[in-house]
Amino acid sequence: MFVLKQLRQHLKHFDYPLFATVISLAVIGIVMVYSASFIYAGMNPDINDSSHYFDRQLMWLIIGIGVFVIASLFSYRNLGRLVKPMIIVTLILLLLVLIPGIGVERNFATRWLNFGPILFQPSELAKVTMIIYFAKVYTNKQNKLNHFGQGVLPPLIVLGLVFVFILMQPDLGTAASIIMACGMILLFAGIRLIHLFGLGIIALGSMIGLIFSSEYRTDRFTSFLDPFADPSGEGYQLIHSLIAIANGGLTGEGLANSVQKAGFLPEAHTDFIMSVIAEELGMVGVLLVIGLYIFLMFRGILVAKRAPDQFGRLLAFGITFQIITQAMINLAAVSGLMPITGITLPLISYGGSSLLITFGLLGILMNIAIKGHINRRVE
Repeated sequence: MFVLKQLRQHLKHFDYPLFATVISLAVIGIVMVYSASFIYAGMNPDINDSSHYFDRQLMWLIIGIGVFVIASLFSYRNLGRLVKPMIIVTLILLLLVLIPGIGVERNFATRWLNFGPILFQPSELAKVTMIIYFAKVYTNKQNKLNHFGQGVLPPLIVLGLVFVFILMQPDLGTAASIIMACGMILLFAGIRLIHLFGLGIIALGSMIGLIFSSEYRTDRFTSFLDPFADPSGEGYQLIHSLIAIANGGLTGEGLANSVQKAGFLPEAHTDFIMSVIAEELGMVGVLLVIGLYIFLMFRGILVAKRAPDQFGRLLAFGITFQIITQAMINLAAVSGLMPITGITLPLISYGGSSLLITFGLLGILMNIAIKGHINRRVE
């Protein structure tokens, strides 16, 4: 009876607009994963099954919804108590990825660990861990935030270590999204603006230095500036993404009618799924997806403002801007506004690790929303 009472109370205070937005994005994702991948999967002799990626994504979607529900039931305050072992586990997994013979390499990047039939990407776990860690530490250091050495600096050392490990995979896009989300937590925690500005300058300078320290990253950057300078090389993917977007026009060519996904646009069901959406559903479909992300952002900010304590507030801000930052990086890359990073579109792109982690983060956000609603009712 107690469990049923708790469940009824949980559902009573559920943030249904937030849940509806999450499910809408996930449904668009599962439909577009099938549309973007069925030709490639059917023609690939190693797969020879047009529904291969759809079936796997549907499995991860069902599991992800379960993760969302469990995370929404689990009090976010307990996460603060688990943050130290989570940091240790995350660092160990990120280190294991870099060990030859253990990390799994795909498309010239080593970002995965193989657990039987499952490929897991530890950098996805790092998104969760660093958000919880920053929210907890800067909640505890509220009275020291004006002192850079004692209040601001210590967590940045851990962030720097995580950044270096992810960068070595290499995965600059994910590393950058984690830094940006942690930067938002610093902003809302209330550190001095001069400290935040200085850290921003250092981060930007480091990014620029990293881009030009590697021929691979330099080529990616220059191809974004002028993809037609190397149309069959570094510029190939962006050119076909732009062609897909141009072909879609206002209303698109119709669902499943994309031409670019038929062997022209690499990674059409992962990094460049928005290009397929643009070609098949046009600007109407693109604006629908962007509108859902904007609503998700404002809903997340509202949850943060209504959070019952500072830890919940910072955690909600971190989760919201982690997801929105990742979406912005992906959308900017596929439209040629910034270099291609290989970062996926949250809840929409194909990928089990990304989907489960995103659902987990949103489940935590839902728990904060529920606690905030209950707290307002009590008051």
